[in-house]
Amino acid sequence: MHVFHIRYRNTQGTLMRILNAASRRGIDMPYVQAEPAEHTHKVTLLLNVNAKQVGQLRRDWHAIVDVMDLRAGAPLKEMVHAPGAWQAHPPANVVSAEAATPAMA
Repeated sequence: MHVFHIRYRNTQGTLMRILNAASRRGIDMPYVQAEPAEHTHKVTLLLNVNAKQVGQLRRDWHAIVDVMDLRAGAPLKEMVHAPGAWQAHPPANVVSAEAATPAMA
């Protein structure tokens, strides 16, 4: 697993272009976090990729005009366990199937 930290200018479609570089290769993204960082934005991705895919992704991300900085490294423990935490605590705006159906007496 590799973790990628990408700083970018938040122009229309930039985040989607970053994410599409991984999704069009069929790469799982178990951890994605995007947030503002001073005058720019940053996204953190955890991807299970091989060395060839790392090179391809770096090339694609550097080709995006609004990408300002790209760093890769080893994942933190919190990121590796993120899928279980995500399932336990979905976002507040997501309604589960049980909550969507009225209770039967």
